[in-house]
Amino acid sequence: MVDRLMYEEPQSMSPSSSDSKESPSSTPIVTKASTSPSPFSAFTPKIVEKRWDHNAELLIQQFWEKEGLYKFNVNSKKSIFTIDTPPPYPSGRPWHIGALAHYAQIDMIARASRALGYETLFPIGIDRNGLPVERYVETTYKIEMRSQDRERFIELCAHALDELEAEMVGLMKREGLSSNFANKYRTDGGAYRRLTQRTFIELWEKNLIYESTYPSNYCPGCQTTIADAEIIYQEKPTKLVSIAFKVRETGEELVIATTRPELMSSCQLVMVNPEDESYKKLHGLHAVVPIFEREVEIRSHPGAKREKGTGAVMICSFGDYHDVTIFRELGLQEIISIDERGRMTEAAGKFQDFTVEEARRKVIEELTARGLVRRMLTIKHEVPTCERSGNPIEIIPMKEFYLKQLDFIPR
Repeated sequence: MVDRLMYEEPQSMSPSSSDSKESPSSTPIVTKASTSPSPFSAFTPKIVEKRWDHNAELLIQQFWEKEGLYKFNVNSKKSIFTIDTPPPYPSGRPWHIGALAHYAQIDMIARASRALGYETLFPIGIDRNGLPVERYVETTYKIEMRSQDRERFIELCAHALDELEAEMVGLMKREGLSSNFANKYRTDGGAYRRLTQRTFIELWEKNLIYESTYPSNYCPGCQTTIADAEIIYQEKPTKLVSIAFKVRETGEELVIATTRPELMSSCQLVMVNPEDESYKKLHGLHAVVPIFEREVEIRSHPGAKREKGTGAVMICSFGDYHDVTIFRELGLQEIISIDERGRMTEAAGKFQDFTVEEARRKVIEELTARGLVRRMLTIKHEVPTCERSGNPIEIIPMKEFYLKQLDFIPR
């Protein structure tokens, strides 16, 4: 079913060709002299075309718009073919040629479906929410979002987006897309928000939405969760510290190399590879975490790679997504050592309230003073950073709403 909330007929909609009393072939729609100015009408190709005047494309475009050729008829008796078009981000100017190429491919499908006799819905919208939008506004106006009044920042976003949107839509039309431009939507528009809110409420009432706490990518600088696509991995010089743990049952030394010594307060397991002969005698025993003096199990697991570090790995909540995977697989209890400010929590003991970098430095200093550092190397390490701020991200459990999906996997 097509949602009438999103595809309500606009008051200014031009009559379609079916309503016209004159045939398109007998009626001069436009002339070159009447072509309205466009930011793209001044385009001058580098190669001079001798057999085709590209200005004619503007006349054709205006013909399409006047005749309403690609208008979607919600009351049509034809079978409906709907294209779930992702609304693009106005991520910069000019709009990337790769995006234009992508939408040209979608347009091929839309035109083919019309030729096959379907009533075709090829919606077009602009995604005006999210970090890319915020980043663009911050860059354009040389401001930081959190230093601005909320309403003022929203106003700046709307102003900047209006300009970008006009250029994007102009490019889409200039390319010749057969989208439903008459009902173009915005993700920050009232109708779209009502639709998303209504959808959320319906899913909630069907018990398909639940609230839970899961590890999330978090930027302490921006103070927000971010998507995987908004993470940039940067090679940075990082200290790889080999630390002497003690095996409780035997008193022997177990050396573990890590780039995140400040997360020892969150360590819940030490893993060794089951095929590594040097560690087989330690399976099932316990390691004592330096400084924090907690005991954790030493367990064999193929996730520990013999070629990395010393072959023994501490699993903490959360140094990386490998840790997240192991915690979920083995049902380990999280210990949260970093808060949403990017500072150490009460679980970090004497290092509470230090920033992550400060805590790392202090922990290394104390380990060195206790004679527990066996080796320390400066290596190039891929650090996940926030695309907007450039700050290292942390993986922090956050309370969020989630949509049930596993229930719908075919059995």
